[in-house]
Amino acid sequence: MTLAQSSAQTLLLRVLTLGAQVPSSILLARLLGVEGKGAYTLLTVVPWLVTFVMLGGQDTAQAYLLSSGKTRLSSVVRLCTLSVLVITPIAVWIYLRLVVPQVMESLPEHLVVLSCILVPLVLCRYFVLSILLGFEKVIRFNLVYLYTSLAILLLVVVLVAGLGYGLDGALSGFIIAQTLVIPLGAFWIRCISRAETRARSEERFEGWSFLKKSLSYGLKGHPAGVLVTFNQRFDIFLLGALAGPAQVGLYAVAVAVAETVWHIPMSVHLNLFPRVSAEGAQEGARRLPRACRMTFMLSAGMALGLFLFGRLLIGILFGSSFLPAYAAMAALLPGVLAVSVSNVFESFFAGIDRRHYQSIAVGCAFPLGLGLGLWLIPLYGALGAGLASTASYVLQMAISIALFNRLGKIAWRDFFLFRWRDLVDLYRLLKELSRSRDGKSA
Repeated sequence: MTLAQSSAQTLLLRVLTLGAQVPSSILLARLLGVEGKGAYTLLTVVPWLVTFVMLGGQDTAQAYLLSSGKTRLSSVVRLCTLSVLVITPIAVWIYLRLVVPQVMESLPEHLVVLSCILVPLVLCRYFVLSILLGFEKVIRFNLVYLYTSLAILLLVVVLVAGLGYGLDGALSGFIIAQTLVIPLGAFWIRCISRAETRARSEERFEGWSFLKKSLSYGLKGHPAGVLVTFNQRFDIFLLGALAGPAQVGLYAVAVAVAETVWHIPMSVHLNLFPRVSAEGAQEGARRLPRACRMTFMLSAGMALGLFLFGRLLIGILFGSSFLPAYAAMAALLPGVLAVSVSNVFESFFAGIDRRHYQSIAVGCAFPLGLGLGLWLIPLYGALGAGLASTASYVLQMAISIALFNRLGKIAWRDFFLFRWRDLVDLYRLLKELSRSRDGKSA
C-alpha cells in the first residue's frame, strides 16, 4: 500500500473519530455553558500536559526503535511498565503542588483530585499507541482514538444529558473512556507479540544499554515535543491564569473547530514517520515534497471552508453564547495551516533521528507565541490567544522548511507549487477510497 493510500485510510478513520468528537463537544457546551466548558477543558487538558512533559519522549523512542528493527517488543513492554510506575507519583505531585494553584485554583477541589487519575491512564495510553505505531499498525492506532471518542460520547449522553451529573459526570466520563481502551490496546499488543516479534531484529538492548538508547533518542527530541504541545496548548494555561474559565470555554470551541484541519496532516504523519524510519533518509526525502503539497492542498481547502462558514457552524452547533469564539477560530486558521505543513517535515526529522531539528524550529517559535500571548490575552482574551498562536505556528513552519533544505537541498516551490499530477492522483485516491468503503459497507 502506498503512503497516499494508507494516509487516506487513516484520514477516513480520523473523520469518523471527528464524527464522534463533535457531538460530544456540542453536548458539553450546551449542557455545561461557557464557564463549565472552560472548567472541563482545564480539568482534562492540564493534567494531560503535565503527564506529557514528564514522559520524556519515551513514546516516540519506542515507536522509532520498533519500526527501525533495533529492539524487541519484550524490552519495550518492560520499560514502559517501569516508566508508568516511576513517572506517575512525580507527575501527580507536580500537578497538584505547582500547576493547580497557578491555573485552576477556582475549580472544585474534589474534581481536581479526581483528575489526577488521568496521569497513569495517559502514560499507558501513550505507550500503547507508540507500540502500535512502531509495528505500523496505523489502523489500530486510529481505532484507539475512535473507540475513545465513541465512549466519551456515550458517557456524556448517559451521565451529563441523561442523569444530570454536570461537570462531575463529564470528567468521570472522560476518565472512564480513557480506561476502557487500555485493555483493548494491551490485547492487540499481545497479538502482535505472538505474530510478529520473531520477524523483528534479534538484536537486544536489555537493561541499561536499552534504557540508554531509549533515553538518548527520546530526550533528544522531547524538548521539541514539549514545545510543540505547549505551543498548541499553553494558551489554555495563559487563558486560565489571565482571563478565567469563560474565555477558556470560548477558546476551547474555537480550537475544536479550527483543529479539525489537523486530521489531514496527522494522517500523513502517522504513516510517514514509521515508513521513513524503515526506508531511510534518501527515500524519505524523495517522498516529502509530494506529501507536503498534498497535505497543504487539502488542509487549505478545509481551512477556507471553515473561514467562510465557521460562524454559522458555531452558532448552530454550540449556541449563540459561543459565537464570540468565531473570531478566535478565524485567527487560528492560518496558524493551523502552517502547522499542517510543519508536521510533514517533523515526521521526516523523527524518522531519520534528527528530532533536534524540530526542537530548533519550535524552540524559536515558542517564545514568540508566549510573548504575544502575555501581551494579547489580557487585552483580547480568546482572540489574543489565537493571534499569538498563529504567529508562532507560521515561524515554526518557515524554520522547519529551512532546516530540511540543509539536508535535502530541495527548492521551496517543490513543497507548495501544485502540479496537475497531484490533482489527478488525488482524484484517483478518493475514488479508490470510496470504492473500498462501499465494498466494506456491502
